[in-house]
Amino acid sequence: MKYIKRFTVISFIVASLCAVSYYYCLQQEYAQELIRFHVIANSDSIEDQTLKLHVRDVVVNDMKQQFATASTKEEARIITEQNLDHIKHLAEQQIQKEGKDYQVAVMLGDYQFPKKTYGDLTLPAGNYEAVRVVIGAGKGQNWWCVLFPPLCFVDGVQNYPEGEKPKGVKVFEKNDIEFRMRSLELFK
Repeated sequence: MKYIKRFTVISFIVASLCAVSYYYCLQQEYAQELIRFHVIANSDSIEDQTLKLHVRDVVVNDMKQQFATASTKEEARIITEQNLDHIKHLAEQQIQKEGKDYQVAVMLGDYQFPKKTYGDLTLPAGNYEAVRVVIGAGKGQNWWCVLFPPLCFVDGVQNYPEGEKPKGVKVFEKNDIEFRMRSLELFK
């Protein structure tokens, strides 16, 4: 009886470690398929922080249709590269509209991000490809989301007719909404 209890406890610990390791590896793999979106405010003043959120809203609302057509990271990267000037123009227009004359820098590159949780998905700290919008001096608090797949966009949810199956591998599910990645089908 004593050995059965030990075996059960050890089996439970090993199974838990395997599940945690699998989840961590899946998140690491998933992180490599992302393009993040990062907006950095001029300063931490309330006015600059509000401006940062307005710039974010203008860019996200304008770009969500563009990214809805992307099914791979490579397609999303092409869309991003083709629209860097457009994103800069959108940001500059919003900044001028609010009476500021801050410079704007928009770039696509690899940047360090801290650990971040989006619903059930936790992205580990590390380097991620991202579109970065820096407003003015870029010394203020920042805001970020996942540009691809479209976790920035509320409308990134798609319903399928009865009997039709969604494409891609389910990465996680929350509130009966599945998040899938088509590029992970290659690993199946």
